[in-house]
Amino acid sequence: MTFRPRTRAFSLIAAVLGLALFVYAVRRAGVAEILDGIRRVGWGLVLIIALGGARFLLRAQCWRLCVRRDAELTFSHAFSAFLAGDAVGSVTPLGLLASEPTKIFLTRHHLATRESVASLTLENLLYSASVIAMIALGGGLLLATATLPVALRQAVLAAVAVALVALLVLPLVMRTRTGGGALVGLTTRLAALAAVADEVRRFTREDPGRLLQVFALDLIYHALAVLEVFVTLGWLMGDRAPTLAMAIVFETLNRVATVVFKFVPFRVGVDEALTGALAPLVAVDPVSGVALAVVRKVPRLFWAGVGLVTIAFHPAKTNGST
Repeated sequence: MTFRPRTRAFSLIAAVLGLALFVYAVRRAGVAEILDGIRRVGWGLVLIIALGGARFLLRAQCWRLCVRRDAELTFSHAFSAFLAGDAVGSVTPLGLLASEPTKIFLTRHHLATRESVASLTLENLLYSASVIAMIALGGGLLLATATLPVALRQAVLAAVAVALVALLVLPLVMRTRTGGGALVGLTTRLAALAAVADEVRRFTREDPGRLLQVFALDLIYHALAVLEVFVTLGWLMGDRAPTLAMAIVFETLNRVATVVFKFVPFRVGVDEALTGALAPLVAVDPVSGVALAVVRKVPRLFWAGVGLVTIAFHPAKTNGST
């Protein structure tokens, strides 16, 4: 069996299991109750879709800031490539292995391949740092505001500790040379990886101000996601008002699920099951938790559709970029 049939089979299995989990989570929470919650959101879906688009705009600008100042990567090119890459990464089980090559392909007329790889690597490192910060914040809030079983409390404590250590170590890794040039004699692929690593370190040393801008924009990205959760919970919970801590904890769970379950297309079933299980721990009824996950699928589906259309209409011409 070749790699492609194996990938298709794995994708199909992940999608079927996710769908089964989705049906289980929805039926357990109550179909009628969830539909009632979604009706309360109503035209609020327009705002939720807009917030999702704003987050893509931020990530596109982050990518541009990770490219050299004289590069020809315009904002519109970065934005359309980011939408397309995210769409491919969402509908397949390959995640970054599919989304990043898509971005590189769609911007091949504007960036050399090596520069695309280096800039995307740097952007993903900084985004990962912001996700780690989000996990530390959300985990800390969960510990402070919820009564957790002993085993879960210990697991969250460990996750927060690892996140804090990672935040301290990552900047050192990005700035320190590790003798990557020694890899040149091994294989061409390792030599290329070493060259990308050197390019990332060079950018980190020479333009640290732009890295701070990228990290700040990534934090705004997470703030918009928390806002999305907060306003959605406000519609779903009816007379009860959500708290900022609730929104941060739910979004932290979303970030963790994205990392761990990226192989499940659109994380169907995973989000619903996890948010439904977390909801009682933060004083939210499971119905609102499951409905929150269902509602948040809407912007993902919408923007994935836009991304796939972008791929369909991308010009097929090639040039000499390498």
